[in-house]
Amino acid sequence: MTLALLAAACITGRTEERAWLVPPALRPGDTVALVAPCGIPEAADVDRFARSLEAAGFRVDIDPRLPDRRHRYLAGTDDQRADELNRVLRDPAIRGAFVLRGGFGLTRILDRLDYEALRRDPKVVAGYSDVTGLHLAIARQARVVTFHAPMASAVRAAGPEPSFAERSFRDILLLDPTAARRTVPVPADSPVKTVVGGRCEGRLVGGNLSLITATLGTPYAIDPVGAVLFLEDVDERPYRVDRMMSHLRLAGVLDEVAGVVLGRFTCKDPDEQALQRDVVLDFCRSIGCPVMADFPCGHVADNVTLPLGARVALDADAGTLTILEPSCGPPGR
Repeated sequence: MTLALLAAACITGRTEERAWLVPPALRPGDTVALVAPCGIPEAADVDRFARSLEAAGFRVDIDPRLPDRRHRYLAGTDDQRADELNRVLRDPAIRGAFVLRGGFGLTRILDRLDYEALRRDPKVVAGYSDVTGLHLAIARQARVVTFHAPMASAVRAAGPEPSFAERSFRDILLLDPTAARRTVPVPADSPVKTVVGGRCEGRLVGGNLSLITATLGTPYAIDPVGAVLFLEDVDERPYRVDRMMSHLRLAGVLDEVAGVVLGRFTCKDPDEQALQRDVVLDFCRSIGCPVMADFPCGHVADNVTLPLGARVALDADAGTLTILEPSCGPPGR
């Protein structure tokens, strides 16, 4: 372990790692909660997603106060948002939590969540973007597999002619999440690129670059040792991406990973998007481990669902990411 990571371990009070747990697979008839711990979701998106879950056979739990919850740019005060998540984590009748919208705000409540409740009773937790903060915190504090997945505005749990993202969402979360080994599909017209060849195995960690760097030095920081690091981001200027990648390097994170999967780094200006990608590739080429880029995951339409915390095999030469173990256990209570 590098000196930087030893220092971070002392700061965050890192303890001996516990065994990883997986949540029971969801099954029709289960109750799943729609939660808003970040920005304010659109009412139409909430309704559409809830109806698609009901069409797939699930009961849907929503805080009845949600339509009226507002605090600045957030879906409620810190108390309201933390209470909502803790209620879901503590309720044995609720078997999954789908975050309705990302954006901002989760880091305000990470120190107020009941991770031990989730450890005692693992359940599906899904979302992405700002939800990366929650994924990282659960990984560090509870060691439960969670899911980097599209949210309400971008996916339907049921319906005809599913998109690529919807097929991935259904396959990983709803249809056969107990499959022991599967190679994550990528669109035929959007091939993954080899940056540094090679093959490695490790637990899949990461998500949104901004949130990963924002939590360094806290008890919720990423644990990169021997991991396959996944990165993506949206609407960040190239100089900010440069600063954040430098932060990862100086903190020792890039020295400890077994491999890197680069998702999509997107922004409105195509020239800045190309420069942003080049900046990330510059940092990753010198790490000395397998690296692949342009994986279909992030703030894009083809947003594949990934089990964070599950063991995966990265084959950068072939451009494949294979999930090596079930991301969910047998259906539970």
